[in-house]
Amino acid sequence: MVSSSCGPPPPRVASFAIVALATAGCGMVLAVSGCIHAVGLDALATPPVVRGNLGTWLTDAGGTAADLPRRTELSVGQLVIHADFPLAGQHRLVRELDGLRTDVSQTLGLPVSDEPVNLYLFDSPERFDAFVAKRFPMFPARRAFFVETDTTLSVFAAWQDRVAEDLRHETTHGYVHAVVPALPLWLDEGIAEFFELPRADSGLHAAHVAHLAGRLVEGTWRPDLAKLEAVTSAAELTQDHYAEAWCWVHWLLCTTPERRELLQEYLADIRRNGTAAPLSVQLMRAPGQRGDLSADMTRHLEELARSTGAL
Repeated sequence: MVSSSCGPPPPRVASFAIVALATAGCGMVLAVSGCIHAVGLDALATPPVVRGNLGTWLTDAGGTAADLPRRTELSVGQLVIHADFPLAGQHRLVRELDGLRTDVSQTLGLPVSDEPVNLYLFDSPERFDAFVAKRFPMFPARRAFFVETDTTLSVFAAWQDRVAEDLRHETTHGYVHAVVPALPLWLDEGIAEFFELPRADSGLHAAHVAHLAGRLVEGTWRPDLAKLEAVTSAAELTQDHYAEAWCWVHWLLCTTPERRELLQEYLADIRRNGTAAPLSVQLMRAPGQRGDLSADMTRHLEELARSTGAL
């Protein structure tokens, strides 16, 4: 059953990870012992290695962050926005991104943080691409990406037609990682996919519904949370993975209060302890859970597909 109340409620130094939004979803750069290995949906078989920290990458030899946007700087809530162009503090997208913090917090049962999330907004895709080519030369083409270091949370994005979707997705990563920095990959992406939509959509990702419904009809895919949990490298993620991750998050948040509470408790456990038993295991042990999870998810997807006209 799909709840009508789904969606947002009404009104670290040497090593780091990068999450980047692409047409087919995010990619990730994994950090190991101060070296960063670029991987992604279209990464090289043997990714190059760059040594150093984020500050080194973003500054010239003289210590100047010459390539970063800095014409406008705004502090709005948790966000510190650096833009190549004039940007009003009351711009509707700025207001939306600021309000997103409350939606993420209340929907997921997480506290808000005052740790700044830096947004670097480039005035064109060309300038953004030139910056990425210079500062992150091993990184595949992306429209936007999120960077988490031991001490900073940053989003880099080009100002273009889909910038609102990109910034909602990447800023969600920032808000969540400010309080829960060690999320499983599938859940990290599923949450970001859920909140990348306009608020009025209440987390219902029609494109993902249509994609999964088509694969279900073809008989080439079926939901499997345990299998999704086993994917730990962003290089392995496909459009099926992003869509399925979103669908599990939607099922958890939008069907019953008990499932939403279970997800909230799971996030709280990770925040407290840095880890938790797989959510698939916890769901199977949950009171009232009958049958296999895949069957429940399939029914949920079919109901969404009928309601959106995908079936």
